[in-house]
Amino acid sequence: MLQDFVNSPLLGLLLFNVAIVWPLWRILRRAGLAPGWALLALIPFGLVPVIGVLAHSRWPVLPEREKRTPKARRTA
Repeated sequence: MLQDFVNSPLLGLLLFNVAIVWPLWRILRRAGLAPGWALLALIPFGLVPVIGVLAHSRWPVLPEREKRTPKARRTA
């Protein structure tokens, strides 16, 4: 029984998911977001909303960017 589990692709999937949760937890915590989002990576296609949250939310830990002033154009 154990030998069947070790040779199945489910073990690789489980190890991959566990290896993803910890770094995601740390990234979300450093970004100032709820680290519980990282647990969504344990369900199939759960990584998609986590990446969406990271990509489309403001990271409150980062300082606001300064407004860029346009450079003066040179005239020839």
